[in-house]
Amino acid sequence: MKVMVRSIMKAVPGKMVEAMELEEKHMAIASRVLGISPRRYRPLSGGGDVMNTIISKSEFDSLAAFEAHPEKMGADPEMQALFPKLEAVIASHEIEFYIPIP
Repeated sequence: MKVMVRSIMKAVPGKMVEAMELEEKHMAIASRVLGISPRRYRPLSGGGDVMNTIISKSEFDSLAAFEAHPEKMGADPEMQALFPKLEAVIASHEIEFYIPIP
């Protein structure tokens, strides 16, 4: 069963541009390592810190495929170098899971 994973990240204030650049690299690595086609979004409008939000959406063939992804991504040298940089600019990170409605 396919699983859609929605990731909601809040960038550290003043670090949104850097966070978007790093997330773009993260998505490229995910495409290469996992063979998925993630998409990224940011709010068009809103108040408060909503403008510091990055949303990504990816589809996995199963929940097991999603559960295997951290090990695969963590083994990639490019991701190992990127992860500390991402951690420095992301204030919070939430993950939501969705399944298709038949």
